[in-house]
Amino acid sequence: MSSDLIANLNEQQKAAVTLPEVSSLILAGVGSGKTSVLISRIAFLLEHRLCTPAELFAVTFTNKAAREMMTRLQAKMPLNTRAMWVGTFHGLCNRMLRLHHEAAGLPAAFAILDMSDQLGAIKRIMKANNINEEVLPARKIQNYINKQKEEGIRAKDIKPYGFGERDLLRVYEIYEKVINREGAVDFGELILRTYEMLLNNEPIRQHYQDRFKFILVDEFQDTNKLQYKFLKLLAGHGEEGRKPNAVFAVGDDDQSIYAFRGANVGNMKDFIRDFTIGEPIRLEQNYRSQGNILDAANYLISNNSDRLGKNLWTQSGKGDLIRVFKAGDEAEEAAFVVDNIKDFVRNGEDLREIAILYRSNAQSRALETELTRRGVKYTVYGGLRFFDRAEIKNALAYLRLAENTADDSAFMRVVNLP
Repeated sequence: MSSDLIANLNEQQKAAVTLPEVSSLILAGVGSGKTSVLISRIAFLLEHRLCTPAELFAVTFTNKAAREMMTRLQAKMPLNTRAMWVGTFHGLCNRMLRLHHEAAGLPAAFAILDMSDQLGAIKRIMKANNINEEVLPARKIQNYINKQKEEGIRAKDIKPYGFGERDLLRVYEIYEKVINREGAVDFGELILRTYEMLLNNEPIRQHYQDRFKFILVDEFQDTNKLQYKFLKLLAGHGEEGRKPNAVFAVGDDDQSIYAFRGANVGNMKDFIRDFTIGEPIRLEQNYRSQGNILDAANYLISNNSDRLGKNLWTQSGKGDLIRVFKAGDEAEEAAFVVDNIKDFVRNGEDLREIAILYRSNAQSRALETELTRRGVKYTVYGGLRFFDRAEIKNALAYLRLAENTADDSAFMRVVNLP
């Protein structure tokens, strides 16, 4: 790799980027430049001819991250990316299944069901089999099916633990038959079907194990059990007479937030054990925040049990002090936030330089109500404004109609709802 690119990295980043052909765990703290490390690692492997673009398999958590990685990689070096396999688990498994659909037992043009399509299929199955949704909600069944697939478990492998699971399992069994007959896969099936194909088809499995010399995984803390099993299989781990391919896993056990989707932060410790990883490389220098907020974060996170451990630091100075306010309820909290915004604006700050972060979409209601009441203009990013959501519009239309039976627009909106 050219010296000017190496010069842009700190010592820990350089150590990660220039590793030999070994599996490794990179513990990358918040704002520590992990994306730059991943991209530089790929560039290092290619420039030193340790592999060709076709021999890389890089997994990102989102399609946006995959596009960013490819764009930044092409800016570093002349590269034909067509042969590279870079994308999300779902995207890469979809690509593999399209190439080997017959071996996977799928039609060439198999359909992919999104969450809404999947829920619709479950409801149709329930209706056809006289299963009362008021007794057994369709979303509960959907969550059950997806959880089993994230664990890599088929309906035939489940022994129900009680009456309640027998009903869930019954729908899961019918659901598998229906989507198989229709030649469709859901998101969980993309990965499970690919894993099973590789497991049961030795020529295809060996082809990809021989091809992908280097496997790189971003956001490793958010992988679930099935995804980790898929990575182990692709790397050739545990196969007699075979040295596993090099897996470069980047993640942060302090940032695992997708347990509700089946993410298993324990995969990091399993990875260290299974691939005989030595001490992880820790990226601890933070380029995003200032000292006071990092000190507070380090103090809080240090109380977490069963973590691999690291301590974030920065050269950016201490920064502003952190203020903490404990509100009695959401209305008081919203009023406090808007009071501060008003103060900022009176002191010459631009509204466009102010951001409000909240944990879940449901929390926006109180904030939006207070901002609207006090005449503060705002934009919601990452989702619909609370009052623009279909269910809220429907509820308001019912209230309008109760107040005014001549409100035709409200009537037309709810005449067929629910």
